[in-house]
Formats: sequence, structure tokens, C-alpha cells
Amino acid sequence: MIAYGCLGILFLFIVIKIAVYFHRQKKAPTPEDIDETLLEIANPRGDRA
Repeated sequence: MIAYGCLGILFLFIVIKIAVYFHRQKKAPTPEDIDETLLEIANPRGDRA
């Protein structure tokens, strides 16, 4: 009976980890966003004359 409880907890843990993984994957920046961010870091707007 204890083994079933442990398996249930493990199953819930895995389901939560998979859900978090897919949630983060949707928020991943696109390559265009990364390029724009890198250009902003390399060329700050305040340095323009």
C-alpha cells in the first residue's frame, strides 16, 4: 500500500514537471527577440550623438 502511495506521488511530480517544462517552452524568446536584445545591449540608445 505504501508503494502505491509513493508511485502516486512520483506520478504527480512528473506531471507537474512536464507541465512546467511546456509552460516555459511557450515563453521562450524567438531568435528575432534574442537578436534585438543583443543589439540593444551592444548599442545603447543613450550613447548615440
